Amino acid sequence: MALYDSIYNEVIIGVTAPKDSVFSADSALFDFSNIKAVETDTINFSSTQTDNIDSWHLGMEGASRQGSLIGNSGILSIIVLIFLLLSVNFKECSKLFSRFIGQLFNFRKKGEGFDEHTAHETRLTILMVIQFLIYSGIVLTGACLLIKTKSDGYIGDFTVLMKNIGILAVYYIFQLCAFGVLGYTFVSTDETRRFLRSLNASQSMCGIALMIPALLILFYPQDLETLVVIGGLIYLLGRLVFISNGFSIFYKNIFSLVYFILYLCALEIIPLIYVFKLALLI
Repeated sequence: MALYDSIYNEVIIGVTAPKDSVFSADSALFDFSNIKAVETDTINFSSTQTDNIDSWHLGMEGASRQGSLIGNSGILSIIVLIFLLLSVNFKECSKLFSRFIGQLFNFRKKGEGFDEHTAHETRLTILMVIQFLIYSGIVLTGACLLIKTKSDGYIGDFTVLMKNIGILAVYYIFQLCAFGVLGYTFVSTDETRRFLRSLNASQSMCGIALMIPALLILFYPQDLETLVVIGGLIYLLGRLVFISNGFSIFYKNIFSLVYFILYLCALEIIPLIYVFKLALLI
């Protein structure tokens, strides 16, 4: 019993054992300072565990989700409505497509088939021009977003998109008026009508080609840069086809070439630059 008390006093309580004890301070089995260090480390470890538990309960801070027009009923309703109207009139649209191709690639021909137009075809042409404005507006908005943010992203503001479509609509009306004045000034009335019809034909066919990249911009914004480039190339190709038709009408001699160059600068290049700058300000 005396031996047990000596061990308890020296190891557990930390009281120095008598010098005559078998378990002296110099031969103690345990060092009390080491026990304190272990206890301190244990407390620190428990604090770390507590912090980890708190972090687990709080979770990680989430990033804000970008807006997207995928869930916007406005633009989707407009696209679906245009698609349904064109699908219902698919038979007449196929005839109109062939007429457009004739106007664009057989422009010099003067067959009556290219001059007679019904009111129904006029309504379909207007519908296809509206489709062109919508899809080109989506591509324009994507291009502006790419320039402003320097990265891919969602087109999340429906108001901005509609403003860009409105800008393109005003630009299109300006083209009709300017080309009409240009045609009635330098060529005959018949050639002016054909020139304006080639504008509608080229932009309508361009709108059909822009459908795929425009829809992909809405649903796959991670490929925004590639899709904007493709849309720009499609628009440029449509303008080149239209300009080639204008050249075939207005070119009479070497002097008319100077007027045609002025036409390109005044009605094709400068207005388009202002349209793009205005879209960037929105």
